[in-house]
Amino acid sequence: MKAWLISILLTINVLAQDVTVELKVIDENKTAVKDAIVEIQQINNRQRSITDSLGLTKLIAKTGDAKITIRHLSYRQYKSNLKINTDTLIIIQLSTRLIKLNEITVTATGYKANTAEVANFVEVIDEETFDKFLPNSFSDILKTGTSIYIRDYGGTPAQLKTISLRGTGSEHTVFMLNGVRISSFQNGVFDLSLIPADVIERIEIIHSNMSSLYGADAIGGVVNVITKRKNNFTEFNIATGSFGTRKFNFNFSGSVKNLNYLASFTRNYGAGNFHYKYKLGNNEITLNRKNAHFNISDFYINFSSQNISFSTLYLRSARGIPAPTTKFDPSNTATQFDEDINLTLSITKPFASSILKANFLFKNSLLKYTNNDLIIAGSGISSYSHNLLFSGVITYLFKTNFDLLLVPGFEVSFGIANGNSFEKAKRINTGLFLTAEKKLEVQSLLTTRIYIMLRNDRFSDFGNKFIYKIGINSGIPKNPLLSLKFSYGTGFRAPTFNDLYWYGSGNKNLKPETSKSYDFGFVLFSESAKKFIKEFKFEASIFNIDITNRIVWLPSEENQNLWKPINIDEVNSRGIEFSGEIAFSNFLKLSGNFSISQSIRKNKRTADDATQNKQLIYIPKSTGNFGVHLSFEKMFLLLQTNYVGLRYTTETNDRWLQPYVVVDATFGFNYQVKLFSGSVKFSIKNLFNENYETIVGYPMPLRNYLVEFSMQIKNQTKQKGEVK
Repeated sequence: MKAWLISILLTINVLAQDVTVELKVIDENKTAVKDAIVEIQQINNRQRSITDSLGLTKLIAKTGDAKITIRHLSYRQYKSNLKINTDTLIIIQLSTRLIKLNEITVTATGYKANTAEVANFVEVIDEETFDKFLPNSFSDILKTGTSIYIRDYGGTPAQLKTISLRGTGSEHTVFMLNGVRISSFQNGVFDLSLIPADVIERIEIIHSNMSSLYGADAIGGVVNVITKRKNNFTEFNIATGSFGTRKFNFNFSGSVKNLNYLASFTRNYGAGNFHYKYKLGNNEITLNRKNAHFNISDFYINFSSQNISFSTLYLRSARGIPAPTTKFDPSNTATQFDEDINLTLSITKPFASSILKANFLFKNSLLKYTNNDLIIAGSGISSYSHNLLFSGVITYLFKTNFDLLLVPGFEVSFGIANGNSFEKAKRINTGLFLTAEKKLEVQSLLTTRIYIMLRNDRFSDFGNKFIYKIGINSGIPKNPLLSLKFSYGTGFRAPTFNDLYWYGSGNKNLKPETSKSYDFGFVLFSESAKKFIKEFKFEASIFNIDITNRIVWLPSEENQNLWKPINIDEVNSRGIEFSGEIAFSNFLKLSGNFSISQSIRKNKRTADDATQNKQLIYIPKSTGNFGVHLSFEKMFLLLQTNYVGLRYTTETNDRWLQPYVVVDATFGFNYQVKLFSGSVKFSIKNLFNENYETIVGYPMPLRNYLVEFSMQIKNQTKQKGEVK
């Protein structure tokens, strides 16, 4: 009898032994779901953990029956019963709160949301899209977006490039790195050449006034650059092309216990001198652009564990600054040196039904400009500016008993600028904000989401500002999906350090620009796994932006040779934009967008002002893009057409730049040999040799090419078993 009881106890002990359960949580796109709460329940055993940036977590369980529950605010709750017999790996796929739509945004709301659910027009450009496009600069990626015009001062990777979004100025778009703003307090303009394309995982573009969430300057919209966090691979990229371009990129990633790391180094350099056409009388002659050399190096490293991520992005750029071609064959020796250090830290603390997040950024920027060809007061120009920016954002996301999603937050930033052209300046900005989302359903036939965003900012150098925004999204949460979007809100732009403190010209009495804007639109989406057309998406939006107290630099009344900034202009920007995409089977995808906009100044500066109700300079009346993506087995072909309409170059609209159409083509193939994989790509920029300028006196390159070879070695991971 005793032996029989001992045998039973030993059997129970064997059956109830501890085993390791590894879980990988993914979404419909096979993308890792971070910060999902995983819980295993058994008799006398309950374990809880949270997935890391790779969607992975480990739990200790007993052999036998178990109930698995997974919760995440952006996905439907998952529940399942499972019998566990040994150490195993379980892969679980979560469903988003709406149909997939391929795109998730965090920038439009401050938390993960489907792009079809938000109240604004959102574009998401993922790594796969621009990787096949073979961009040589960040602006190559952005110029394919809707209602976007890139002002390019030379075409090579290092030349100054700025953005116009929805007919607003470059200073009306906020740029962010991993959710924290990197736009400068000094001039409010972000140079697109200072973001390396090789470290980008995805880009989110919000076409709407977002000051109610992100504070000053977001009148036109927000561009959020999210850097790579891949794991377990080694990659080499080598490229060569026109104007002596040479490019080398090396990426390496892996993990040590619970610490994941990724390092990337890129060097891009070249003579930069390219052919352009110059009109001499009635003839066009071909000349060679001079002093366009560039040498760019950047280093990126990311460390991440379960709830913490730390990134370093260092960029060093030395470039020649070509003279404007307003005279025949100009030559100069102007140079610019930039050095940029960006440190970002992200901390996430998930709870059972809430998430606490903190993002911090330190930015150190140095710019030196020399030009000995332009003599002022008996000597050449030698200027410098040094900027330091500290920024932090803390948010707490939770749901109330009334199914109301709330995201209160606090933001603080501190900026310092030194230079020899303006007074030493500093700014402390504190902001309190609140985002609220209420979901209403009518018998699962109609879903309406109401968004309210409130924000109050205080600036140390010009005071207090309160802004708000209301948004509505109402649609049919089925396939096909149709959602209507509407938002109305206020915004503002802060005077820059240059506006306030430029030697001899700065105006410390400037007020911030204010705005009122609305946009209305819809998105239609359909997907099918069986039909010839796999996916169809069409989105349209009408927008209107009124800006008052716009800051303009004009000759002063006391001295016409001295320009000063004043609050004078009232500007209206309005238009309509369309964006669409069709995926046929697995081999053909068509995408395109088109926008028509008008940006005019409504007020009179003088009694006989001939510039009233005229289009603002360098704001195109229309822009468009059309892309064809063909793929067959391991080969692919991408054709991208960029159209930019007429742009006036004078405030009286009596001079202009002609519209242009530029076609880029990229052909390539992927390969895989055992552990090695990669691609070979050949790109022709400006396929049909279009002669054009985006800024008067700064011609763009004629036909040019780029060839890239890449090789990736993926680290193998041992799996004990797989259940899906």
